[in-house]
Amino acid sequence: MAEKISKILSPCISICQYDENGTCFGCLRTLKERKKWKKPETSNMWKEKNLNEIKERMQPQHRKSWEDTYIKKIERVLKNEKS
Repeated sequence: MAEKISKILSPCISICQYDENGTCFGCLRTLKERKKWKKPETSNMWKEKNLNEIKERMQPQHRKSWEDTYIKKIERVLKNEKS
């Protein structure tokens, strides 16, 4: 994937189910993180850092599945940006 997208996409992969603490089973973001991602003033630096933190939380099989789905999401966005 050599192309760059114009913004960092949310790690959401549309599996929005939450544990008792409000952490999403799909992307492993906390409620606080999900809210911060939606704020226009949230920097790309913070988003990149948060993506790395999220990946570190994931068990290997979860991470592989999430990364495969996230890459497909990025590819869809790139395809739509070209259209």
